Parts: sequence; structure tokens; C-alpha cells
Amino acid sequence: MPSLALVCAALLLLPEKGVHADPIQEGQSLAAELRGLQIGIPGDITATLKIRKRGGERVERQVQKQSIQTEKGWNDLFSVGSDDQSDSEWLMIRHRNGESPSYQLANSKSLPISNEDYQPLVKDQVMRPVGGSDFWAADLGLDFLHWPDQRIVPSRITMRKGVACKVLESARPTQSEKGYYKVRSWISSEYGGVVYAEAFDISNDKIKIFEVNDVEKIDGQWYLKELRIRNLRDRSTSTLEFNNSGQPLENP
Repeated sequence: MPSLALVCAALLLLPEKGVHADPIQEGQSLAAELRGLQIGIPGDITATLKIRKRGGERVERQVQKQSIQTEKGWNDLFSVGSDDQSDSEWLMIRHRNGESPSYQLANSKSLPISNEDYQPLVKDQVMRPVGGSDFWAADLGLDFLHWPDQRIVPSRITMRKGVACKVLESARPTQSEKGYYKVRSWISSEYGGVVYAEAFDISNDKIKIFEVNDVEKIDGQWYLKELRIRNLRDRSTSTLEFNNSGQPLENP
């Protein structure tokens, strides 16, 4: 999930691509185009993270995200509040042109100032929950788009959320039983974003589903209002509800 989440989701306007005969070539081309843009949850946001755990327990946390442009790309800084007034969780995702995202984590009541305040997340550590939710660091960084194996795959389901989609399958070269091995994502042919995705473990068991639950078109502009991840393994659900009346999906 995704990254998912898959997060966090590659929601932005893209020109429709032509049809290629080679599914690997087309998949690599689509993933490369998405990697080259400021993708994921666009812009600066505030949101409410609603978590429903196995057994029905419900938790709410406040989320803020800032996007900071850099000379070689951009940084996304997520702040997730706690439900007991303890330290907030700060996740920094650094996107550098031509490189996979790098991830750093800090716990503090206030904004960490120094790089020394952050601990790097490496390898399978990016497959960890953020704020105790079903959103993983890898989801919010859309890590799957940087995996080497990218291909367009046939699917009997080509419509998701009422829009026509291409299906991109991403796989990573790993023998680890932690996290995802494969992500299958439905990319909207209309506005070029991930509207639905499924994440699989190394045994090819589906473990998470990412979906855009609410996208609205107002005066020709698409607005993202809600993202949701269903964790099939833990039987929990996490939803990001944007507080600023929806988040516009814009070209950077």
C-alpha cells in the first residue's frame, strides 16, 4: 500500500497515456512518470485519522502534513497527535529526484528541529504503522512505485469508483515475510491517480486494501476528501478524513 495508502495515493492530474503493446514497458513508463511528480496526498493538509481496531475499539488522532520544496525534490512532514496528550509522532519522507524515498521518525511534543532528533527507517522498518494506524510509512511514501518490477496487468475489473482504470502491478525483490511483496493498483484514466489498491504478502495472500472513498469534482477541479485502508490480517480499518473541505488534486 500502499502503498499505499497507500497511501498514500498518487492523486494528481496526468495526461492520458497511449496504449503500449509491452505490459512491462508500459508499466515502467507509468511508474516513472508518477515518480517524477509530487505525488501522494497533495499539498499541506489537516485531517482526522479515525482508527477502528479489531473488537470495535475506536481511536481518533489529528494529522497535519507539510510539503517542503527542496533543490533536488521535496520533503513531506507528517505529524500525528496522540490520544493521551503524550508525544506526537513525526514522520519525515524525503523525495529526491531519481531516488527511492528515505524515511525518518521522531517522537516529540513539538516540531523536531535537528536532523539528529530523527531516527532513519531502513528496509522493512518502513513497513510500520504510523500513529498506531493501518497506514504504514511505506504507504504514505508510495514506496511501491520505486520497486524494480512494474507492469500493466489484465484484470476482469477495469472500473473502480465509477471510473475506467489501468491496473499497475508492482513487486519488490525480497524474501522477507514482513510487509508487502506485491501491490496491485488501479490508476484512473481520467485524473491519473490511484483510486484503489491491493497489497499482498510474500505468500500472495491479500493483506490490505487501499481506497479513495470520496472524490468530488467541483467547477472542473477534483477534490480528495477521504482515504481508507482496510487491514485484512488485523481486521482493522483506518480512515483519513480531510478537515479542509477536501484536498484539491493539482499538478505540482
